[in-house]
Amino acid sequence: MLRPACWLYVVLVLLALSCQGSQARVPDSPLRLGPDQGIVRLEPHTLWLHDPDGTLSLEDVRARAESGDFQRLPKDRSTFGYRDGALWFHFSATNLGPGRERWIFAIEYALLDHVALYRIDPDGRLTERLSGDRTPFASRDLALRNLNFELMLPPGQATDFYLRVVSESSMQVPMVLARPDAYMQSLLPGHIGLGLYYGIQIALLMYNLILWISVRDRNFLWYVLYAGTLGMLLLALNGLAFQYLWPQFPDWANLAIPIGIALSNLCMLQFSRSFLELARHAPRADRLLRASMLAAGAPLVAAWLLPYRVVIQYQTVLALLLAPIILAAAVSCLRRYAPARYFTVAWSALLLGVMVYAAVSLGLLPKTPLTEYSMQIGSATEMILLSFALAYRINLLKAENERIQGEAREQLEARVRARTAELNATLGRLEDANRRLQDFSRRDGLTGLFNRRHLDDLLVQHCQQAREKVQPLSLLMLDMDHFKRINDLSGHLTGDDCLRAMAQLIERKASAVGGIAARYGGEEFAIVLPNTGLDATRAFAEELRAETRRLRIDGLATGLESLSVSIGLHASPPGYPCNAANMLRLADSALYAAKRGGRDRVEVASLV
Repeated sequence: MLRPACWLYVVLVLLALSCQGSQARVPDSPLRLGPDQGIVRLEPHTLWLHDPDGTLSLEDVRARAESGDFQRLPKDRSTFGYRDGALWFHFSATNLGPGRERWIFAIEYALLDHVALYRIDPDGRLTERLSGDRTPFASRDLALRNLNFELMLPPGQATDFYLRVVSESSMQVPMVLARPDAYMQSLLPGHIGLGLYYGIQIALLMYNLILWISVRDRNFLWYVLYAGTLGMLLLALNGLAFQYLWPQFPDWANLAIPIGIALSNLCMLQFSRSFLELARHAPRADRLLRASMLAAGAPLVAAWLLPYRVVIQYQTVLALLLAPIILAAAVSCLRRYAPARYFTVAWSALLLGVMVYAAVSLGLLPKTPLTEYSMQIGSATEMILLSFALAYRINLLKAENERIQGEAREQLEARVRARTAELNATLGRLEDANRRLQDFSRRDGLTGLFNRRHLDDLLVQHCQQAREKVQPLSLLMLDMDHFKRINDLSGHLTGDDCLRAMAQLIERKASAVGGIAARYGGEEFAIVLPNTGLDATRAFAEELRAETRRLRIDGLATGLESLSVSIGLHASPPGYPCNAANMLRLADSALYAAKRGGRDRVEVASLV
């Protein structure tokens, strides 16, 4: 029964060996920053020293450095597991550029408690900078989830840096030195990946919440609670919760992690018990998971009473134990309960991700993009597969009901009719939930207008109608002028207000003449005007452009008090071979002509 769990550990060991093998050791070399360098990893250029008591001063550490007590990082790895005291790191950087240059020193891990960066300039001047997740978020030079410091490096001379790290969490100190533009660009793939992950998670959470409201199956409720607590936990582990939710409360940010782990484990165990119906199919496994829930819930109290490190180490080890326990419980139900097969496949992805993340925290695996985001990768895969598993379970229930109806038709005809009615009601609620979800997917979340997907379908329908009834059809493409400048000078929240105000104006004007408004993307909108010719469309566009000038938005920066919009339109006359893709292309070309022509104007596309 434990063989799949053993295989997971074998995969974990192989992953550790492969990751270690991929960390090629860079030859030791002085750190010289040339004009062609954008991002430099500091592990090959950094020495480290463990201060077990945490009592060494900077003077003591400098003396230890001069006496050669500092060592190279082992295999250029920056993961040290859980360590008492303090870790010291030392590196020097020489700017080979002609003048002072701005660099960003970043630690690509968000959960270090106290970080002190000591800078010793060539003239002997000492500067101390403090950061960490136990200090308010505003203390960081750049508003990023990872710890960072801005550095101005003088030309031609070496600047010494000593970094002191004290943390009750796992000691992971991956360091980079980068030019600001290169560093910000390097963050984009991670931000996009996290955005996709949380988007998938929110969509699945909302979908299953709607199903629970419709079907009232408790498995959907436990799934929603599990997905929600896991999402909040990952927000905290990634540093995004500290950045966006509670930046002024570092103590709570620290406490939220063990509490989030405990809640996520509890919901995970309860969902497993409920979905697998362990009380019926595997009573022994059910008792084991009940006991595991007591162990997983203990940190909800212990987190307030015991040191953070004691609680988090306990939860890290517990995560490694819960992985094979849950998997073994699923395997024990394989022969008696068909959905357990889908549960096992889905859960294996998450459990492997949890085990890899725990191994990184314990210092057993190196910190790489694959291991750092292993929980996100595993949980996204698991949640998608579990949604299919839940759907399969519904289908299984339907088949079971039909089988019962067939067997009991002659003896229990009344009972069969009751179960049939219950099944039809369930299916009706599911269809209603799917319809509501489909409508939700066709609306833009910010403005409430139809989205581009719905616009594409709508335009095809109206083109067909225009051809069949020999009627005109017009399409307007609108783009808010200087929207990037609005965001840069007034902030993204004010930019969102501008988009909502513009959407309300467009929807009101379009509805008044029987048109349909949609958000095409970004700051672009579209309006479809059925049975409307060129002259009426041009007048409508000019009136809309004028009313846009009269919009007033609170919070706009000086010089931006008046909004404007560029409009491109295409009017397909009666009898013209109307085509949706061609209309979009012509209207879009007219829009860009309006932008090139000075903005705040209306351009009409030629039929040719």
